[in-house]
Amino acid sequence: MSIIHKIERNLAKNYVNFRGVSLHKKYVIIESDDWGAIRVPDKASYERMLKAGIQVDKDYFDRYDSLESEKDLTELFEVLHSVKDSMGNPAVITPLCILANPDFESIEANGRTQYVFEPVSKTYQRNPWTEHSLNFVNQGISSGVFHPQFHAREHLHAERWLKAVANPTLKEKIAFENHSVIISRMSNDPKRVNLDYFPAYDFDNYSEMEQLKSNMTEGLKMFEDTFGYKSVSFCPPCGVIHDDLFETAAKGGIKGLQAGQHFIPQGKGLSFKQVDHFWGSKTPFGQIYWRRNCTFEPAKNHDYDWVDRCLAEINIAFRWGKPATINSHRVNYIGTLDPRNREDTLRQLKRLLSEIVKRWPDVEFMNSEQLYYTLCGHSQK
Repeated sequence: MSIIHKIERNLAKNYVNFRGVSLHKKYVIIESDDWGAIRVPDKASYERMLKAGIQVDKDYFDRYDSLESEKDLTELFEVLHSVKDSMGNPAVITPLCILANPDFESIEANGRTQYVFEPVSKTYQRNPWTEHSLNFVNQGISSGVFHPQFHAREHLHAERWLKAVANPTLKEKIAFENHSVIISRMSNDPKRVNLDYFPAYDFDNYSEMEQLKSNMTEGLKMFEDTFGYKSVSFCPPCGVIHDDLFETAAKGGIKGLQAGQHFIPQGKGLSFKQVDHFWGSKTPFGQIYWRRNCTFEPAKNHDYDWVDRCLAEINIAFRWGKPATINSHRVNYIGTLDPRNREDTLRQLKRLLSEIVKRWPDVEFMNSEQLYYTLCGHSQK
């Protein structure tokens, strides 16, 4: 990375952090998107797609990401439990959860004419290494190292995805046959195809809004049924959401928005409108915004020093009196497709957490729900 790039990033991080409400204590929150999403189900599917010419080895999500296994969760929880803050609490991750995935078999049975989803509890049952993952998630909740919040019903725009697989390109045909939802292109494609079905709350026309509201309401209900409590905070997939959906989120119990920066759909063929909110600003429905101001993504490049970068960003956040809210996707912690990915990330995570409590002995770890109550000045109930 060039010196100029480092200076630009440093200035940007200071700009993100100086605005808005400041706190008098040092808090660290780890927010992690995509838990529950299918992506690539197993190593055999990955190898078949690679052999067929899909460049799944070129995109780090497709190369490493899969449904979280019992081993993934167990080894992650061990690291989180191993480091305690000034209050004696272990480190905690807030996983942003997907509650459903495409039911490939049912969709194939209806001729790919109608979208059908299955709850994540059923997706977990499809492989022996994920069969008890939901039980492990609940153990993480009980022990205080894992506190799920809502991401979306699915990490895809169901109608767009169905259109893509109903009249598939070769890549979509192969991915569907392997029960995968991926980003990668075929090796002979001249350029990367824009796969616009990943943002669950995007739209081509505003007339889709009622369906999006219905999907969100159903997803929030599924979240409560799955975990036994309402989600207090929320981050939309890919950061894409129209402000009119925030009322639906509020009715479903959402009080805090992790998407201080988000992208508003403008309709088919139009660019997103980027919106940047400062810490503590509110929607018309009283929901509080905050920003993810630190990054820990080892899967993106295992040769890069993510610990050093994240510590520098934490230092900037604390300098401005802001919580250090670390963005760290699920893909970093998954070893089903390549165990080395999980192993390297966990080594770096252990080093990061240990260095945090060493540099800032008064630091406190918290989840995103606790952050909401801290920002709004109320104790958690």
